[in-house]
Amino acid sequence: MCDAPRHELLQRQLGVMWRFAEDFIIGHLDLDAMLWEPSGHVCTVRATAEGWVADWPDEETQPLPDVTIAWLLWHIEWWWSDTLARVAGRPGIPPEEHRWSGGTDGIVAAKHAWDELLVDADLDALVPWHLPEPQPVWFIASWVNVELTKNLAEINQLKALRANA
Repeated sequence: MCDAPRHELLQRQLGVMWRFAEDFIIGHLDLDAMLWEPSGHVCTVRATAEGWVADWPDEETQPLPDVTIAWLLWHIEWWWSDTLARVAGRPGIPPEEHRWSGGTDGIVAAKHAWDELLVDADLDALVPWHLPEPQPVWFIASWVNVELTKNLAEINQLKALRANA
């Protein structure tokens, strides 16, 4: 079966979301905005001697903490890097090992790497991933598109909250 229509669909979906990122996120944030804390109960990233390290929420304790824009950018970088590694047949990247780029450069680089992968990836190849059973690349690519959309919407909401605080 020819994968061209499926590749094009996934790339077009990603393109729509990425246009939003370019229009409202990339180049529209400074470090103060990225590190702004919407409450006293947050997950963020912290500068250390090893680089920017992200908090990881205890998902058993409710309510879950709010997150900063920096944490969301770290999160996009981490899951995209982890997913790229897994799809390429390399080991996944544990969240505690990923260091945030300190801005939006990391998501731009990850997006370009993802674009390259989507050009000719075997969309039916099964990849050991974050679900109990290996998943086809087309499913993972669809998830990446949805997850990116969700994270960008959360970033934009935090931008609005900060502007109105």
